[in-house]
Amino acid sequence: MGMSARVSCAAVLCALVWGATAAAGEIYRWTDAEGRLHFTQSLEQVPPEHRAEAMQRVAAPAPSRFQTYSSSARSEAGSRSERFDEQIRVPFVRDGTLMRVNVLLNDRISAPFYIDTGASGISLPSHVADQLGIRVGPDTPHVQVTTAGGVVARAVVTLHSVELGAARVEGLEATVNPAMQIGLLGGTFFNNFVYQVDAAKSEILLRQNEAIRGGLDEHAWRERFRGLRDPIERIDAYLASEESLRDADRARLEGNRAALLAQLDELERHANRFDVPQQWRQ
Repeated sequence: MGMSARVSCAAVLCALVWGATAAAGEIYRWTDAEGRLHFTQSLEQVPPEHRAEAMQRVAAPAPSRFQTYSSSARSEAGSRSERFDEQIRVPFVRDGTLMRVNVLLNDRISAPFYIDTGASGISLPSHVADQLGIRVGPDTPHVQVTTAGGVVARAVVTLHSVELGAARVEGLEATVNPAMQIGLLGGTFFNNFVYQVDAAKSEILLRQNEAIRGGLDEHAWRERFRGLRDPIERIDAYLASEESLRDADRARLEGNRAALLAQLDELERHANRFDVPQQWRQ
């Protein structure tokens, strides 16, 4: 193999390895023993004891987008029609023009929240975050939030679960607000449901949104699956066409392929859990 061929081969190899890593959602995240959330683009930088968690978070997409729904009022073996027809009624208390509900967070703490379906996400009072053992430090991710007083930075944390009555959504992100006494429950929770307010009974009615499975619509599910299958197919094609590939390069590509296949298997299991149609997985 000539020098130019070696250079070309190396370039293609790098592109395949990078494409495999990027398509797999290369931002690895894990939470340490002190409750701090970490981010890295290299799996090698994740402590060995946290690599399984980091790989799982990549395979089961980012919490802000990959939400789950379940109801304690139904069994996992329930039929699809039962799951989507079931209606959940949640009482609320009127607080002026606002609707206040009690929300169970991380299966541990029950706290009052105002329903705000116009808000994009969840605002978590800092004292509730403290009760949950969530620590906000210098390495905690922040986002810019527009408030009446201007643009401010708010810490972003991940909630393992958010339960409103029998409706449960897992893996939601929330911004921490130190000035807030009662939280806001917004769109990232309610987008999973078709909902309406029964003012006469002071109840909010929830039914799972049939166009959403596990917090994602059909397009998002297709993107998740293609994001893993495409680099696998590229690696397979390259390995089949490059018989003279160096052993070290071949082993590296095969290792990336194995990691992608493991993530694809995990994504399939996650999709099965939420009855994702096969056509959404293409």
